[in-house]
Amino acid sequence: MRQQKIVLIMLSKNTQKPNFANSALLLWRLAGPLILGQIAVVGMTVTDIYVAGQVGADTLAAVQLGGTMWAMINLAVIGIMIGNSPIIGNYWGAGEFHLVRFQFQQSLWLALPMAILVNCAILIGIFILGELDITAEVYDISRRYLMPFLITGLMFPAFFAFRSTFEGIGDTRPVMVFNAAAFLLNIVLDYVLVFGHFGFPAMGGEGAAWATATVMTFLLLCMAIYAQRSRTMRALKLYHQFARANIAAITNILRLGIPIALNISAEMCFFAIIPLLIAHLGANVVGAHAIAINIDSLAFMVPLGMAQALTIKVAHAEGSNDPKLARQICLVGFKLVFILALVMAAIKIAFRSDFATAFSADPSVQAIAINLFFFAAVLGCVDCLQMCASGALRGYKDVRLPLVIQVIAFWGIAFPIAYSLALTDFWGEPLGVYGFWAGMIIGALCAGIGLLSRWNIVSRKRISEAADSPLPT
Repeated sequence: MRQQKIVLIMLSKNTQKPNFANSALLLWRLAGPLILGQIAVVGMTVTDIYVAGQVGADTLAAVQLGGTMWAMINLAVIGIMIGNSPIIGNYWGAGEFHLVRFQFQQSLWLALPMAILVNCAILIGIFILGELDITAEVYDISRRYLMPFLITGLMFPAFFAFRSTFEGIGDTRPVMVFNAAAFLLNIVLDYVLVFGHFGFPAMGGEGAAWATATVMTFLLLCMAIYAQRSRTMRALKLYHQFARANIAAITNILRLGIPIALNISAEMCFFAIIPLLIAHLGANVVGAHAIAINIDSLAFMVPLGMAQALTIKVAHAEGSNDPKLARQICLVGFKLVFILALVMAAIKIAFRSDFATAFSADPSVQAIAINLFFFAAVLGCVDCLQMCASGALRGYKDVRLPLVIQVIAFWGIAFPIAYSLALTDFWGEPLGVYGFWAGMIIGALCAGIGLLSRWNIVSRKRISEAADSPLPT
């Protein structure tokens, strides 16, 4: 017991001198695995779309439609369960390891009703697809594609209960390793189930969904075993003396998680609606936009991982009552991610022609995409700061006002400007797709200014409150 306690204490403390280099390295050790793990998740989606395209146009359309429905559902789950991470981080930073165990168990209790809600949402999604103006063949494939997600949906909230706990204590490597293994497994299963090999029937798009369900089962088993067998988790005894469901603890997760879910949805819906609005501008415009936004989405994994790392480290610092360290780490994170964003911006511009030609052989598509990469370079530089500021504020458990800031920035300011620039003559000649990209930049810039300002206020307030607090006697 004493040895386990020593292990936990050693793991929860940072003994390095808090300068820029050490803090940047510390953040990168957390963010790096998260970035690579998220790239693996994106890789699974790309693989599903690729193999669906090899089957036929109807299958590709069906998988894209069904995948969109599932993406909207799992974003809500992810947002809510992320609310568990800063709570875990606070307890870990404070050395309250028994409360880490308790909070993990409560997140599993929350996963049960969420699994039911996810499956209800999937069934509603199938109904909505039936009401869309699509062919009967596409609808049938979409329906059969979504049905296996009823199994995936039962496990997905529990998977994120484990993941948010691991990330909350700063143990991010298992997420990377398991997601990478899942990516490779998904490739094999797509090959076997979609096309029919090794005695399995060719299932088309439905096979890709069964591959996803199998991969999710694999991931959940890996998480559950790791929680039992790894040194850190074994010391925490996560399954020991399993507590009853505690309404107050579950409500605390929801109080943080629901605004986070709405925050994520507000931003993602803004970016998701753009392809729908530019559809009438022509297939070449839609294709060019898809090329630029997909490359940008891949680069977006870097600030996303850094934002998650900031959530963890701020929560740890807050738990240990060290608000000065929390602010310092945030400043280091902002500087580091902006430097990385500049590097990625340079790559986007330098290789814009190569990216365009790799994804399309159509000269008209290439020409538009090449121009859009200049916008993508700017977007990456401003979007990284708003994303990291949002992550830092989650570590402070400040989630409601950031939601308001995001909604106002993207929907109150950016969307009207983007729409009017792109499709009306209000500002002069309509700019088409370039107007929408200008709007996306404006939205990210406004959100960044608002969120960084909010972070500055919150972080300074925490320091002031700590200074005014009486010393323990």
